[in-house]
Amino acid sequence: MSSLQTLTQKQRTAVWITFLVLLAVAFIQCFRVTHDLLWPFDVDFDRDMSFVQGTLDGAYGKDPSYLNEWLWYNPLLFLIETGIVKLTGLPINLVLVRAGAWLNILGPLFFFVMCLRLFDPRTALAAALSYLFLSSGKILLVIGATYTPWLYPSAFMLFAFFLDILLCYKAFSTGKNAWFALLGGAIGITFLGHAAPAVIIVLIMVALQAGNLLKAFRQKQYGQVKTYLIQGVIAFGCFCLAASPIFYYIAGKYHLHIINREPSEYTEGLFFINHSWGLLKANFTFGFVVAIVGLISFYRTFPRGLVRNIVLSWLYISVGLYLFATIVAGLDHRYGIRLPAMVPSFHYFMYIKAIQSVFFGFGLVFLLRPLQKYWALAILVIAAASFPFYLKREDFTVGRQLSIAKQDDTDKQQVYSYIMQNLSPDKVILCEKDPSLFPVMPTGRKMVSTAYTFSNPYVDFEKREADRESMLDDIRTGQQPALQKLLSEYKVDYILLSNEAIAVIKPGFTVPGKTVLHNNRYTLFALQ
Repeated sequence: MSSLQTLTQKQRTAVWITFLVLLAVAFIQCFRVTHDLLWPFDVDFDRDMSFVQGTLDGAYGKDPSYLNEWLWYNPLLFLIETGIVKLTGLPINLVLVRAGAWLNILGPLFFFVMCLRLFDPRTALAAALSYLFLSSGKILLVIGATYTPWLYPSAFMLFAFFLDILLCYKAFSTGKNAWFALLGGAIGITFLGHAAPAVIIVLIMVALQAGNLLKAFRQKQYGQVKTYLIQGVIAFGCFCLAASPIFYYIAGKYHLHIINREPSEYTEGLFFINHSWGLLKANFTFGFVVAIVGLISFYRTFPRGLVRNIVLSWLYISVGLYLFATIVAGLDHRYGIRLPAMVPSFHYFMYIKAIQSVFFGFGLVFLLRPLQKYWALAILVIAAASFPFYLKREDFTVGRQLSIAKQDDTDKQQVYSYIMQNLSPDKVILCEKDPSLFPVMPTGRKMVSTAYTFSNPYVDFEKREADRESMLDDIRTGQQPALQKLLSEYKVDYILLSNEAIAVIKPGFTVPGKTVLHNNRYTLFALQ
């Protein structure tokens, strides 16, 4: 029976009202940040726009940046965004910059429901307080698991992880095959949205079932062993079926053969292994200290059983994957030692921050035991005290400023508009690295090469990048035979150059093609 069901109707109402007040305050703030913006600031959103644009152009399953290549990126969110664009008629950039406040609200909602089901109302309210206002600390933007207005796939898919945790509890507590089928399908759908939460949930399942199998073997209950194996097969089958819209391409077309490892090993700032002390200091906040108290309290007092095993598995697996991914990137970048990699380490770090909020709930309950009768009021008081600091979060301040700067960049905006209005989706553009991200990438038009972190991991980035640089150098130095050979190989139709690059072309030589667009910073040339 849910702990919420043990309360009186008045108490249940108070629990939900308090949570909804917290959620409403957070929603209003998130809405205020993005409701009047025109463009999302980060190049991650330019990548997402390219997949939305490609889908709208009828090319789902194709790489929107590389001609004749296949889908490599988790499709769930960009398919949802495509649906919103089709239903509303809004431009893609408006959907991506304004929908986050609405879609990401699923994260705190499912987090609260999960905590209510697994723990108790006081712990759930305190955990929700941390999730909404306290957990992110001083780390970059949305890397902390929290409610944010920015529609990153990693931020959006938090809700799916919390739902998977609930389904995991239901499947293992009932032992029914139907629940394992539903859990496997849900994890497959989660994988369609993001790999990190799916990997964590799969390993939690493996840990729980391994414990069951070990116990059954020890007790010589071989019928149970068969039951557990069947449950695993059912879950795995449903997972594969649900994840087939991406597996068809990465396994069927690319055979899981990763060539460009940078998208899975990308690391910056505090997440470099030699910055571990700085990462710890950035997270050493009031919320973190209370969460440490909560972890100790949970470990010492929470009863042994399924819920405890799920929570501790979540903690150990998230930390383990974060450390493993950090080591993988470090060994590759420093020594060329290549171990299996899937996603950058900070994606696992988000789930460490998520469980920090869970332990915060236990810590606050322990520390404020005398205030049990006034629990809702205590939660609201702490929320009010933290609100001035909450308003200064980087995703509210820096994110908005960068978005305004992006939409005010009239030269890039003009190039984007021209490409969208005049170039068909299969046209290939040769350009420098900076404009390859914006304005070219969100158009869904093809390129010779884009930045390594946004380049198809199953395609040889080094060759494409070397050929791009070679063509640009041939333009500067007038090496026409070599240039024409590569232009033909990549089926280049247009060349986009900064005016600074044009200014250093060797005297007597010109860019091939006809000028079709010129502004203060860029010139676009058509080759045919």
